[in-house]
Amino acid sequence: MTDLFIFIPTSEYICENKVIDDFISYTHSKRNAKMEFVPYEKFKDVEFITEGGFSKIYKATWIDGPRDWSAPPPYRIGKMTVALKELSNSSNISAKELNELMVFYNYATNYNSKNVYTCHDHFNYINKYFGITQHSNTQNFMIITKYYESGDLRNHITNEFYNISWFKKLIKLQCIVNGLNNMHDANIIHRDYHSGNILVATGETPIISDLGISKSAIEPFDDKDNEIYGIIPYVAPEVLQGRKYTKASDIYSFGMIMWELMTGRRPFWDKSHDTDLIIQICDGLRPPIITNAPEGYIELMKECWHLDPNERPTASNLLQKVKTIFYNEIKNIINKNPTKIMESPNIGPVTTNNPGAIYKSRPLSEMIKSALSTISLKSQNITQNITSKFGN
Repeated sequence: MTDLFIFIPTSEYICENKVIDDFISYTHSKRNAKMEFVPYEKFKDVEFITEGGFSKIYKATWIDGPRDWSAPPPYRIGKMTVALKELSNSSNISAKELNELMVFYNYATNYNSKNVYTCHDHFNYINKYFGITQHSNTQNFMIITKYYESGDLRNHITNEFYNISWFKKLIKLQCIVNGLNNMHDANIIHRDYHSGNILVATGETPIISDLGISKSAIEPFDDKDNEIYGIIPYVAPEVLQGRKYTKASDIYSFGMIMWELMTGRRPFWDKSHDTDLIIQICDGLRPPIITNAPEGYIELMKECWHLDPNERPTASNLLQKVKTIFYNEIKNIINKNPTKIMESPNIGPVTTNNPGAIYKSRPLSEMIKSALSTISLKSQNITQNITSKFGN
């Protein structure tokens, strides 16, 4: 049984890139979350799906599939549909660019369990990472994860909004906050938490994905790597004010996901995502409350997007509150009085967002600097006006 947990440097693992080989070897030095380098020819039917801020996503068939590391000896489970995330300009990959795999590895090793070996779907509501390959033409490296035909939560809400009862919404919400709570328990901050980074797995189970810019909550803040990425409506106001990400920043993003589930629309879909919106969010602007929800839902959502991060619930506290709302909704169903989705022109998916609404993660630091400069200038003007009116 011991060889289950020891890295065996066969040619199958070698990609002749020291950064990759050292990382793969490292993951085989401990019990959980073993990864592998997979030659590109092991994939067929590679199909481009979409392009994000820093990568391209492909769908592919992994001919042999991943290993089941729990078996003595490990064996491949057979053909599997996977997603290949091609990292832009990664042919000379650095250890920093392996952050996404390292975050999952650290997350999985936080749990002393063999389950991470035997699950080939998700692990504790976090998408499963299998390893890495290298594109035969571009030579860029590609991260291997499970592929889900249902896509992400954003598309699921858009396509199925009126078919998702509040009972089902609350089940999904529990899965989402479970994943977030598990991440925070492992001292990991997602830092780019939005509905496009939540995939819909088997049984319509939401799972968290895209850990590319996630970081440890206990690592010191790195001033050399202070670029802020994200989608403006989901970014917490303190981050938009230049402060560092915390677990509370993820909670704010969760509040926006709650609003999206409630209304069927993306937050601030009708506004340009520019410096003006950043200033308004920092001044307290939040999406409007335009529909009903189960008892306690709206209040909890407002707690999540509180301007003061210290006033937001922790993920653990959030999970308990969501469960309470869910159990109350079960009582409503038993009493034949379930919460109904209102029919209103103010809710439900819209066919066209504001042309300036950008729902892809992108660098935001320059926009934030511009917004903060405008805020500072306004503050100076107010001070000067008061001084000129009332004197020193």
